[in-house]
Amino acid sequence: MPDMFTFQSPKPAAQSVNDCTPRCTPNILPCRIHHDGPIDSTDRFWTPSTNATDNTQSAHYRGRKLRGRSVAIPEGYTGIVATPTDRVSQRPVKDASAEDDVAELEEPVKILEMQGTFDDMIVWGHEVLPAADDPYVKGVEEWVRFAETMHGTPAPANGN
Repeated sequence: MPDMFTFQSPKPAAQSVNDCTPRCTPNILPCRIHHDGPIDSTDRFWTPSTNATDNTQSAHYRGRKLRGRSVAIPEGYTGIVATPTDRVSQRPVKDASAEDDVAELEEPVKILEMQGTFDDMIVWGHEVLPAADDPYVKGVEEWVRFAETMHGTPAPANGN
């Protein structure tokens, strides 16, 4: 069974998520970078420029030209940047058929801590803009609609 995750905000209970987590714009690059920590100067390594006519971006990374397009997170959703923690959450499961009062435990749920939120992300491609069938573009634009359709209220039947 795949791992289950839950998000936990590093906020005090009285604040909303948007008040305590920084806003950011993630960049999905078409390469693997074997580094996952901060760097001293992002300006030295990453200086994308925006084309005002079609609102696309271009940059050079390690001698390769990259072209990027902004992908908006659908209305009613918020993108979250999170890091895994070593903490787990276990909640007791009430079993109505159990004759004793001993509660069983669910699978452990791993806790992810929110580091930031976003309303859009930039998806990059080598030399060309990512197409509509790019997995990240498709994931945001199609799969969210698909999930809403699956979990939404069914339309009433036409008198059948």
